[in-house]
Amino acid sequence: MMPPSGPRVLVLVTGAARSGTSTAAGTLHHLGLDVPGPFMDANESNPKGFYESRWSVRFHNQLIRRAGINAVDGRPDALERVHAVIDDQARAKLGRYLARHEDLPQLVVKDPRSVWTQHLWADAAHAAGREIRYLSMLRHPAEVVSSRTTYYAHYARAAGAEGPREQASLNLMRWINTTLVSERETRGAVRSFVDYADLLQEWRPALSRVGVELGLRYDPPVEVSPHPVDDFIDPGLRRHDASWADVPVPHLLRATAEQVWESCSALVGRGASDPGSEARLDELAEDYRWLVADAALLDQEALYEATRRARSTGVQEGRRLAAEEAVAAGSVPVDELRSRELMRIVGRRLLRRPPPEQEGHRP
Repeated sequence: MMPPSGPRVLVLVTGAARSGTSTAAGTLHHLGLDVPGPFMDANESNPKGFYESRWSVRFHNQLIRRAGINAVDGRPDALERVHAVIDDQARAKLGRYLARHEDLPQLVVKDPRSVWTQHLWADAAHAAGREIRYLSMLRHPAEVVSSRTTYYAHYARAAGAEGPREQASLNLMRWINTTLVSERETRGAVRSFVDYADLLQEWRPALSRVGVELGLRYDPPVEVSPHPVDDFIDPGLRRHDASWADVPVPHLLRATAEQVWESCSALVGRGASDPGSEARLDELAEDYRWLVADAALLDQEALYEATRRARSTGVQEGRRLAAEEAVAAGSVPVDELRSRELMRIVGRRLLRRPPPEQEGHRP
C-alpha cells in the first residue's frame, strides 16, 4: 500500500505522441502510484499497454473535435483553437472525474492529447484540492517520425499526406508544435523531463530523479530488486533509431526540430528549468510560426488550384445532394433551385453527417 503521508497530487504524463508516455505511466503504476482505468487496449504499436484511460480519450477528443484540430496537430494556432472551446461544461466534467477518484492520493493521468489542456487540468486539480505535477516525456524527433510512419501512417494519409516525404514532414511538424506547446504550457509549474532512451536503458536513476523533482512516494521504492518495473520495461521496444537517414523532410524543418530537441533536452536533470533554454524555445516557437506562414505564402499557386477544384467539386456534390433532397421531397427539379436554397440544403445534409474519427483508438 502507498504511504498515506504527503499532499494529494495529480501527475499529468504529457509530451508529444509516441514519446514514451505509455511507458512512463506504466512505470509509475508499477511504482505504486494510482493510474485508474479502464485503459485503451494494447496493440502492435504498444504491446505493453497504453495506460491511457478511455475517459480521458473521450474527453479530449470531444474538445479536439469542437476545435477542429487533430489530436496531434502541427498548426501553431491549434492551442488557441482548443482554448476557445473550453467552457464551463468541460470544466465541470473534468471536476466530476477528479471527484470520482478523490480517494487516490497520487493520481496519474496519461494522455498525449492533454498537451492542449494543461492549464485546464491545473485549474481542475486546484479546485479538487490537489497539487499538479507534470512528467514530460522527450524522444528524438527522428525516432518519433519513424514510429508514427510505421504505426500511424493512415492518419497522415487522412490529412492528405500521401507520399513518404509528405507524411514525414507532416509528422515532424506535429512533433515540433506539440513539443513546443507542452514545454511552454508547463513552464513555471512543478515538472520533470525524461528522455525516453534514458528510461529504457536505466529506469532507476531516471525515476529516482523524477521522484525527487515531483515529490512522489514510491511503493515499492526503486531500490528494491527485483522490482516489478524490471519486467515491465523492455529496451527492445525502442524499435527506431535517432537518425535522419530514412526521414525525408526539408532541411529547414529538420534543423528546427533539432534545435527544439536540444533546447528541451537541456531541461533534463536541471530541475526542469533553464532560463536560457526556455528563451531559446520561445524564439524557436516564433520562428516555426513564421515558417508555417511563409510556406503557405510560397504555395499560393497550388492553394489557388486546390481551391478551384474544391469549389468545382463542391458545386457538383451540392447539386447531387440537392437533387436527392428534391426527389425525396417531391419538390422542384434541382435546376430550378436558387443558389441560396441549394447551399441551405447542402448545409443541412452536411450537418447530419457524423464527424470523422479523431486520431486514437476507439473507446
